[in-house]
Amino acid sequence: MVIAGAGGTVSSGPERPFLMNTSQNTERSLQEHIHAVTRAALESIPASDRADIYVISMYVSDIEDDHRRPTIMVGFNTEQRVAACTPAPGQKAKWPIASDAAEARWNFAFWLQNNLVTLGGDDDATGAALIQSWAIERGYWYSDEEEDHDFDAALAKVRPLTGAFVQLAVGVVQELHRSGELVRIFQRPVPVLIHELEYYDEIAAQNEDANPKELVEGFVEWVRSYK
Repeated sequence: MVIAGAGGTVSSGPERPFLMNTSQNTERSLQEHIHAVTRAALESIPASDRADIYVISMYVSDIEDDHRRPTIMVGFNTEQRVAACTPAPGQKAKWPIASDAAEARWNFAFWLQNNLVTLGGDDDATGAALIQSWAIERGYWYSDEEEDHDFDAALAKVRPLTGAFVQLAVGVVQELHRSGELVRIFQRPVPVLIHELEYYDEIAAQNEDANPKELVEGFVEWVRSYK
């Protein structure tokens, strides 16, 4: 398997452990875990439900607002849900009715918010352990004692973690497209959006990097007009 992200490419060619340091091994293991668990979650969707799915969600958040503990909740949204949340002519926006059709389609607030799996969550001990090991090796981790001693220094250590974690997810999405796995599961290309609750330029850019641009044109246009 080859997983390419903004930070580079990891090849599945002949392994040469003496050329790969521990940090690289852990990062590769973490990225492969994200890939395998995400693929399995998508494969678990009943075949009868797949035709109505137009987007896959990879919602990134921290457990209890602890930046050392990022997670990815994998889910999806459907055309049926978009129709239910799109306002009729003259109808005022009031949840679950969005302000317009584009917001109903692209704003996670109006999606199903279903949880196929949460990578790094309470039910993914392997992912949580890999994330911690990776964060320690990359220098992002701090102990509770370090936080108590110098909160600002601890925060400075962890600040790059979310961005680096997102880049691993970008590589996974690229591989899901490149390998044809998404087409195999859904019988057509489907965008996989890596996002938070807020939308801004970085969210648009990371999804342009992760997906074929034609799959995310509508999303990117909405984000850049929404903010």
